Amino acid sequence: MNKYISTFCLCATLLIFSCTDPNLIGLEVQPPSDGISVLLTSKKNNLKLSTISEDTLRTDETSTLLLGEINDPIFGYNQAAFSTQFMLPFSNVDVGSYLDSLTVDSVVLGLSYTGSYGINDVLNIIVYEISESIYKDSVYYSNQDVTCVSNAIYSQPTTVNTEDSVMVGGEMKAPHLRLKLDISLGDKILIESGTSNLEDNAQFVEFFKGLYVSASSDNDGVVAYFSPTSANSKLSIYYHSTNVDSLSLDFSLTGDAARINLFEKDTSYLFNQADTSTNTYVQSMAGYKTVIEIQHLDTLKTFFKNKAINRVNLSFDLDGLDTADFSPHGRMYLVRVDEQGKDFFLIDYIVEGEEHFGGKLENDKYTFNITRYFHQLLNNEDYTNKLYLVAAGGAVNANRTILIKDKVSFNIIYTDL
Repeated sequence: MNKYISTFCLCATLLIFSCTDPNLIGLEVQPPSDGISVLLTSKKNNLKLSTISEDTLRTDETSTLLLGEINDPIFGYNQAAFSTQFMLPFSNVDVGSYLDSLTVDSVVLGLSYTGSYGINDVLNIIVYEISESIYKDSVYYSNQDVTCVSNAIYSQPTTVNTEDSVMVGGEMKAPHLRLKLDISLGDKILIESGTSNLEDNAQFVEFFKGLYVSASSDNDGVVAYFSPTSANSKLSIYYHSTNVDSLSLDFSLTGDAARINLFEKDTSYLFNQADTSTNTYVQSMAGYKTVIEIQHLDTLKTFFKNKAINRVNLSFDLDGLDTADFSPHGRMYLVRVDEQGKDFFLIDYIVEGEEHFGGKLENDKYTFNITRYFHQLLNNEDYTNKLYLVAAGGAVNANRTILIKDKVSFNIIYTDL
């Protein structure tokens, strides 16, 4: 016990003489069994926390398509739309002469649900044909401008129902959204039967560049999640000939089909409505992220000189106001920011892997093991004092999280050398 008291006194003395800012004298220093613990907190002015708007996210070729609008009482509205190409069912499509024998009965865009965020509700869905090509090998971001043909081919209120099976052709299919598009799209495609425009996918996507699908809500809203690779996600043209009824062609969203998730939010509502002095915020769909700035970095470098850093955890506590309708993220990521503003995964995540690094929501808390990062922060001049807390899967989910500023803390355990 005397040993611990002596160590505590020594550290306190070093801290006082090495401080360049009196606010840092408030460090909480405790001697646990595996070393000395120092706690950096925003409450003691060791950490500066702020919420900033996320400019954009890379959203091409995502595993999930998002569609809908959330009207959050704290975050405001955030809308999700998408654009996608379609692939031919086979090469050299020739199902007969459209002018002489084929008649389109209906055109249906099917989208297979993988879940939703918010309240399952009615969305005002609108679909356009896009007029400018998108490409599988190009990089696209969530604020991409998409040029569309002027007339919508679908525009009406549509219920989001992720639970109930759907009857299709006399068979029950897994839950999916079915949008009955204007028949003109089917006419446009079938009239090309037997021509070069339906010869292969490369020519087909130049002829029919794809669809843009967006939605709005008149109330709290919902964002629906869809799998582009599911068997029920397809564009189907139902038609008949003079001799045969009930024919169809299915065009898939898989393979080389390009796709982009697109987001748009109210950029002022959160800062006008939320208590940013008490809480900090993170939202998916290019919403918001939290900035963590480690204060008094030069003093920390002096204090931890000739000390072995055993373990460093950074933790965040949820605000208790999160509800089932607007649930928090299941996992977060922590990234560092360089002097040019570019962000990078922490070395702990790269070397040790996700499970060691942490970030999963457990007991209403996110905890990260950032020992390697903190060592680099103290010893590598290229490291800045800034971190971002961002949503995991921010391009493929609509979650949002509220965190308590005064409960954000660095717990640093070290031993003297």
